[in-house]
Amino acid sequence: MTFKKLMDLYDNWNGVTVVNDNNLNIIVKDRTGEIMFPNEDESKEDKDFRKKLFAMKVVSFGFYDGEFCVRVK
Repeated sequence: MTFKKLMDLYDNWNGVTVVNDNNLNIIVKDRTGEIMFPNEDESKEDKDFRKKLFAMKVVSFGFYDGEFCVRVK
């Protein structure tokens, strides 16, 4: 499953989501809504980053300390 598909199923847009790579290094940590919905003035680099992030494959996910944590590769 891709990160985008997983997040389309998730419904707490005000919570915090942490996305880690396969080595558990943080890729992004922010409010879920901020990760999923771009700002109108988003830069090309941010658009490219979001596109790559959405296409990544989910390895695992769960809740830790009240945060939705997703590991991708």
